[in-house]
Amino acid sequence: MNDQFAYVMAPVSIIVGLALAHILAALGVGVNRLRGHGKPIRLEAVYLLWVAYVFLWIVSFWWWEFKFHELGTVWTFGLYLFVLLYSMLLFFMAVVLVPRGMKDLDDSYVFFMAGRKWFFAILLVAAVVDFADALLKGLDWALQPSYLIFLVLYVTAFVIGMRAESRRVQLVVAAFVFFYQVAYSWATLFVLGKW
Repeated sequence: MNDQFAYVMAPVSIIVGLALAHILAALGVGVNRLRGHGKPIRLEAVYLLWVAYVFLWIVSFWWWEFKFHELGTVWTFGLYLFVLLYSMLLFFMAVVLVPRGMKDLDDSYVFFMAGRKWFFAILLVAAVVDFADALLKGLDWALQPSYLIFLVLYVTAFVIGMRAESRRVQLVVAAFVFFYQVAYSWATLFVLGKW
């Protein structure tokens, strides 16, 4: 089972690594532009919170997939494709939120608001996929009240974010989702394999 898990997770780890590298490289370009190298850029809290949230979701996903190893999962091609597609969805989420090299991004809030419906649509799809992922790891995890509350709050926040035009509402939604994700990840994923 150990070898199977490592074999299956190798391409997933590559995709996760590419998503994280994409975000980090773009943020590096953003910092350089803030320092005066290249076109000026305006980075706003709403945008930075969503970038941090996506980064944390990707990291949490990779950490949480170890549960398949703990369960002694028998890997089928369908399960492999599911996990692979989930990682690709997270990569796509990162690419939609953070343009390559921060190209054409002058004001992060304006950029975010222009593409927010796409971003939140991907988040909603990812929430459904995350629930399916939890179900694959067992009903005891997927149906526990803390996880269901987590999902309901997130889906509600994503719908509000998709519809809201107000900067203040966007900031509250982004801050809530990010800090809730930090707290939830810390509480539930603290020690690898001890869920």
